[in-house]
Parts: sequence; C-alpha cells; structure tokens
Amino acid sequence: MPLLKIFTTHAPSTEGATALADSLSGACTELLGARDDAVQILLVPGSMMLRGEPLLVEVHYRAKPERSVEIMDRFMDRISQGCSHLLGQRPRIRCFAVDQATLFARH
Repeated sequence: MPLLKIFTTHAPSTEGATALADSLSGACTELLGARDDAVQILLVPGSMMLRGEPLLVEVHYRAKPERSVEIMDRFMDRISQGCSHLLGQRPRIRCFAVDQATLFARH
C-alpha cells in the first residue's frame, strides 16, 4: 500500500524521475516489506511552496508491528538519501501509519 507523494518546486528530468521512483520503490519493498505492485509513487513538480522546504515527501503506509521506529528511521534515511542524490535537495519527510481496520481500498 505505500503511497509516496513527492511535492517539489522543480521537475526532475525523465531519467531522474525514473531513478527516484526505483530508489523509493526499493526502500518500500526492502525495508517496509511492501509488494512491488502495491507501491504507488506520485510526483507533483511545480508545487508552490509558500513556506518550508522546497521538497516535501509524504508517505502513507499500513501500520504493522514489524514497521518499528528503527525500520521507519532507516526508511526515512533511504528516502532522504535518494532525494538528495537524485534531486539535489534534502526533503522534509512526513510518514503516516494507517490502521488497517480503518483502511478501505480498491484497485
């Protein structure tokens, strides 16, 4: 389920966007244990940031016991490293655990 929303003031190149998607997807599958086909990544270039960092990453994921504080810390490190390397900016990251009992979804 992980849904990553990337809001940025600048659009990366097509190659940069593809590399970023691969990097973020890898973080989801390797650290969160998500299925590759369940990872959704949304890039919103040209966002007008009125205050704060020029790069914001929001992550919504299913709450699970194995997604501990330590795992989420490593996950955010990977997100930050990928964005810094591929977009040239350090992001503000916000992660939101969604209780499976209150999550209704359709594919």
